[in-house]
Amino acid sequence: MGLWWRKGFLAAAFVTAMLAATLFAPQAPARETYAAYVARINAGLPGGASYRDDLEQVLRAAANAYRAGKGLKPLAPANETLAAAARAHAADMMQNGFVGHTSSSGAGFESRMRALHPGVMMLPRMAENAARERSKGAADEAKARKLFQQWVNSGSHARTLRSRDYVSVATGVVEQDGKLFAVQIFEGPPLKGNMFGTGGAVATPKTETSGSGGGLY
Repeated sequence: MGLWWRKGFLAAAFVTAMLAATLFAPQAPARETYAAYVARINAGLPGGASYRDDLEQVLRAAANAYRAGKGLKPLAPANETLAAAARAHAADMMQNGFVGHTSSSGAGFESRMRALHPGVMMLPRMAENAARERSKGAADEAKARKLFQQWVNSGSHARTLRSRDYVSVATGVVEQDGKLFAVQIFEGPPLKGNMFGTGGAVATPKTETSGSGGGLY
């Protein structure tokens, strides 16, 4: 066997082995998108937990009543995508025992919002208020208003509520064993020029407080 033939044979064998290793190697699982994460959480609440659309309406009405008292225009209900994201984050907080703007998967507020606006270079003005109410008693309208009062009593959260930057709000409320976890995501009008820039998503400052079984972020 000539040297040149042996070299060609070895090279061909090496290429074949590499192709086989590539074809049959175990593939790393695809990273879950945030949209899939939202859908998964919303479809799989643990036993005893439920979304409270009645209390979502209470919080949305409370936000608009608060704005009306300041001479501001009401906020329209946000689109279904943002509403699902608000619910999913409320459920994430409930299931993982936290109140904040970073999901249990490690996605911060701006990262979460960017995932909901694929292909958009520059986000509209956005913000998020989050809170929980764990005081004793039924998870009713009175408890929802008690939770909302946490936002009113916090300077940074109240500024978000009365900001003129926003035109719509998504509200998510999840309840388990009488405890409420709630999220409101505020969104401004779409930006007219959206070809350049890096984005303008703004989360509320991290000023956590607690009291009477509550907590906000």
